[in-house]
Amino acid sequence: MNGFRGIGYKAVVAIAFLVLFTIFVLQNTEIVTINLFFWRFPISRVLVLLLSLAVGALIGIFIGWEIFGRRK
Repeated sequence: MNGFRGIGYKAVVAIAFLVLFTIFVLQNTEIVTINLFFWRFPISRVLVLLLSLAVGALIGIFIGWEIFGRRK
């Protein structure tokens, strides 16, 4: 793995997941209807997936800070 000397395995795994997620998102571009309590609005499935990824990443970061912050 001489080509990946400066990149850690976590970065390679993250890039691989990002590529797979991008392919998945590009295959799901149709419009869907979101029902949220009393509101109903059409939105691209791509935006739903990206927003879900962003919210999940933020939750993971905050939980990580909480768990690993207590160890110090």
